[in-house]
This record gives sequence, structure tokens and C-alpha cells, in this order.
Amino acid sequence: MEIRLKFMISLASIVLIWSGCSKDKGNYTYSTLDELQISTDMDEVDPTVFITADSIEIQQNDSLKVQLKVEKPSGKEKKLAYKWYLTQYEQSGLNPSIYVIDSTAVLRTKIRVTPNLYRLVAEVKDLATGVSYSKVFALNVATAEWGGEGWLVLQEATEGADLSMITTRDGSNKGQVYHDLYSSTNGHQLPKGTFKVNVIDYATNLRAQKISFLYPGGALQVRSTDYADSSRSDSWFLGAPEHMNMQLNSSAGGSSAGFEYMVVDNRIAYRQFAGAASLAKPPLFFPPFEGLTVAPFVINAASNDQYYTLFDLESKGFKVFNASNSVLSSIGKYAAAASNLDPEKGQGFDLTAIGDNLVYAENSQPINLTSTIYWNCFFRDNQSSKTYVLQFPRSISYANNFTTGRYQLLEANCPGINTATLFANPTFLPMPGGVFYYVNGSKIYTCQLKPLASSSAKADLSFPEGTIIKAMKIFKSGYTTANITALAVPEGKVLVVATDETASGKGHKVYFFQLDAQTGAIKGSPANPADVYEGFHKISDISFKKALGR
Repeated sequence: MEIRLKFMISLASIVLIWSGCSKDKGNYTYSTLDELQISTDMDEVDPTVFITADSIEIQQNDSLKVQLKVEKPSGKEKKLAYKWYLTQYEQSGLNPSIYVIDSTAVLRTKIRVTPNLYRLVAEVKDLATGVSYSKVFALNVATAEWGGEGWLVLQEATEGADLSMITTRDGSNKGQVYHDLYSSTNGHQLPKGTFKVNVIDYATNLRAQKISFLYPGGALQVRSTDYADSSRSDSWFLGAPEHMNMQLNSSAGGSSAGFEYMVVDNRIAYRQFAGAASLAKPPLFFPPFEGLTVAPFVINAASNDQYYTLFDLESKGFKVFNASNSVLSSIGKYAAAASNLDPEKGQGFDLTAIGDNLVYAENSQPINLTSTIYWNCFFRDNQSSKTYVLQFPRSISYANNFTTGRYQLLEANCPGINTATLFANPTFLPMPGGVFYYVNGSKIYTCQLKPLASSSAKADLSFPEGTIIKAMKIFKSGYTTANITALAVPEGKVLVVATDETASGKGHKVYFFQLDAQTGAIKGSPANPADVYEGFHKISDISFKKALGR
């Protein structure tokens, strides 16, 4: 009875509900949602930018126009609102700094985000219904030509300093020159007196670089793709003093360890980048190591870039520093026969007791190799009456038993060597030995290294009288060995020279000279170089910037 009673009550309720609805029939209006159809108006966009209707490829800082076709239901007018968003492409990626980029029917904007793959989202809202519809584009932002591979040229400017880029690798192909890159991006010039530009390369797989500038009392870093200000040295250290004498900063590059080093007031400082997260939020430098005063040169290699061979200014000898644990190691006493150290007859040297001043140090083989890498270290006495080269394979520890590697450089055979101002070392000749280049006055000499005191040099390049040679660099790309081979890169076989020729009315120039693959001799002349670029202000420094991911 109870079950039957419940069934009858339920049936009566249903009848009442149906009856009520029947009485209201015609009191409600039902309609189907009018959906908008959104597509790209391919007749109104740049076909060189739109790879497909849904895929865009553009260079950083270029202008982009996107016009949509919005198909409305037949015969109906719609009031629409538009918004354009820029988001990361992968869910795991970081959102770009710019999110909402426009609110117009036709997108017209300059793409200022860093090179990467993004999602460009067009949102169209029907104001009558409040319903939003969207279309998603894959947006590949490529590096602008002036933000890619080429030679950076640091110059004095009207109020400070500025940067130009020559978009060539080695002078074999004519590049374009782009001027005022720093000021056009940041709205102001580099600090007055900026004297050095460095390219900091991180592990190749990170596809990351920083460009650093050193100036009196400090330094700054910028993004490598557009030269926008990134950070200044007063934020690199915890409790940093207001004035710091930044002498050198760089990284061996290529290593997963990712150590970046700096010489500050003749002390070594460093920080380690632990992958992409550290690039997004750079760690602080460890305070400059107080237990050692060093010359502003760091002997390293990419295969183990946490080990630095440093020249101690107090003992006038070398020591090894391990940045991974801040341990300084002394090198043992000289272990070979003392006769090897005889300055007249011996060719060996004691790493712990050089006794003279280190004036320059540079690798003389590609630094990205994992095999033994030789370095040329140039020493000079206090009176500038004696100059010599010590050539040895860089290591993480030393037996200190060298019997060869010291090359005496006599003025009689190497004119002007004791007052030489610049040095450069190619990376393709057999070691030990090889050649190096040095500047004296308006001439560049090629010096053939030979045992004892038999090294000899000749002037391969003679610039007009009064020329000041401002910078001289060997083309060292920093590319991986595989890319050097695949791209046929003439690693170490090009000499790049920046000059001030205003004394002869010829302005400021950057020259490219090829080097003989067998002897290292400089090919051509200032009147007949492999390539030359003009139109610069007074040049302070030059540095090669490799392409990301190579």
C-alpha cells in the first residue's frame, strides 16, 4: 500500500507540472546561439610573415599586422570587442613580459619580446551575448639580423658610448652595419668611458647569451638579441661596494657547469648557472676571493670551466682555483732538472716562480675542444727590456716539470716587441710552437715561435703613419666542434683589426684579414684586405658574437 501510495503521489505531481507548463505555452522565446566564425584575412596580411593562416614568423622588433575575417549570422549586426594576447607556447614555459598587446579590430604592433615560440591569441567578444570566441596563432619570433651573429663594435659617442654590429662572421661575405644599437633600444647611451665589450656564452643547449660592458667603477649586462638593459654590477653581489674596478668577465661557455667569472680589483669572483631557471633569475656572484690577488687573465677551457689557472701578483707564479668549492691549490716545486731553467740554454720554466709581469694570455687552440689546449702567456720585466712567451697546455693540475715551452723574444729579431701594445694568437697551427701577432705603432707583426732565442718577426701589415690600432682579435667563434666542421667555419684563421686613422684623414675602420693556413702569415694589406668597414666613431673594443644554439 505504501509503495502504491508513493507512486500515485509522484504521478499526480508530474501531471500538475505538465499542466502548468501547458498554460504558459507561448510565454517564452527560444533561440539558437549565433556563433561567430573567425579566420585570417589573408588578403590583408603580409604573405612573407604568414607561413600559413595560423602560423606567423617574424623578426624581433619588426612590425606585425593581423586582420581577421569575422563571419556573423546572416542579416544580423553584431557589436564586437577585440583583445589580443601573447602567451607562452609550451605550458611549462615562462609567460612573456607583455601579455595584453592590443584591443583593436586590426592588430598593428611592434614585436618586442625576446626570440622564442609564442601563442598569439585573438579574442572576439559578442557584446550582446557576452560570449567570447578566439583564434590562436603560432608566433615564431626570430632574432633580428643585428641581434644574431656578427662583430660587436664598441665606440665612443656624444655623451657616453654606443654599440654597432657588423653582420659578418669572417669577412668572406659582405655584412650589413647597424649603428647605435644600445641607445636605440634603451633610450640612452652607455656610461662614459665604457672600454670593453664581452660576449658571455652559456651552455649551447640553453641557447643563451649575455653581452657585458665594463666601464670605470662598474659594469652592466644586456640581452644579446636586442641589447636591452638587463642588470648592473651593483646588483651582482650581496652588499657590493658602489665603486668596483671591473677588469675582466667572461665564461668558458659550452659546459653544463655554467660558471661565469670576473676579475674585480685583481680578485677572482664567479657564479654558477644551473640551467634555464638561473638565466631567468641570475644568481649572485660569490664575493671576490680574498686569498689571492691576480692578473686580469683567466686560463680555462669549456670542458671543465670551474677550474681557473691564475697568475698570482704577489708570488709572480701560477696557482689553480676551483670555483666549484672555492679551493685554491698551490702548484708543487719544479720537478725537472734545474738546467732546463737556464735563461740562455734551457727552454723549461717553473710555473710557481716566473718572476716577471703577465701582460697577456690567450688560448692558441679552439677552447671548445676536450683535448689538451695550449695557451700563450706573454711576460715582460718591470723595465720593459725583456719579453718572452710561455706556452703550456692548460690543465686542472700541474706536475710542474716543463722542459720546453719558453720562447725568448729579442728586439734584434722581433722589432718593437718590448713595447708591443696588443697580442693575438691563431688556433689552427700545430702546438707547441706556431705564430702570434703583435702591434707596435702603426704596424702588425707576425712572429714565428722557435726554440731558445731564435724566434723572429716581420711586419705583415703597415698602416698609414699616425694610425692607432685600437683592437686586434682572432676570429674565435665559440661554436661546438661539430658546428665548426658542419658550417666550414675558418676557426682562428681570420684576423680582425680596428683602427683610428684620423691622423691621415681616413676615419675609423674595421678590417678583416685572412691567415695563411700553412704558415699563419697575414694575407693582403690595408689597401687590399679580405674586407673592410668604415663610418664608425672612435672605436674602443670589438668582440665576436656567435649565433645561439651553435
